[in-house]
Amino acid sequence: MIFNKDSIMKGDMIVMHEWEDLMMKKHSEVVCQNGGDILEIGFGMGISANYIQSQDINSHTIIEKDEQVYQKLLEWAEDKPNVKTIFGDWIKNLPECKFDGVFRDTWGESWLKQVFPLEILSVCKIGTIVTFFNNTNDKKTMYGETFFKEKNIKFHKVDIKIPDYVDYLPNYNRDRYYVPEWIVDGTDTKMNFELMLAKKMKDVLQDRFK
Repeated sequence: MIFNKDSIMKGDMIVMHEWEDLMMKKHSEVVCQNGGDILEIGFGMGISANYIQSQDINSHTIIEKDEQVYQKLLEWAEDKPNVKTIFGDWIKNLPECKFDGVFRDTWGESWLKQVFPLEILSVCKIGTIVTFFNNTNDKKTMYGETFFKEKNIKFHKVDIKIPDYVDYLPNYNRDRYYVPEWIVDGTDTKMNFELMLAKKMKDVLQDRFK
């Protein structure tokens, strides 16, 4: 990783850039609406973490898998007694507790780790607010067809100018970003989500071999 004043780079790829500030601010406001205990997956430049710290919360747990970024996280957390840090892959290192809010913003994960809504249920309770980096530039998410097709996901519009050099968001609606808000309810169970995922996989295979 290369740490610049306004960005984190890996080779010529942007991992995070300061232009995301308004997006991270809104994600932080959304995830902290319940107060209580907050889980943040991915530290990055610490933009969202700083905003979360400015909210009225009890605890702030952060999971980070990149060793260099994790060292930055440890330095940042030194004077913050309500922060707990966890090093490693979030799927393998989820705490055995429930959170009031969860925010995920990770980089460079494989397709298998895009089953986030299913995997995160183990640390959620009824009413947990979950938000995540949304790469669609629209009022939908990458998980919609699989997990959220029948759910009412709330979206918070952020008016923002996406720079031309940003290639990890679509080339349309470059003047906006939508922060998703999923409130976990009684229908969001591991069994239901596993059935939804199995159906999605079946549909994909059927389309492939038509």
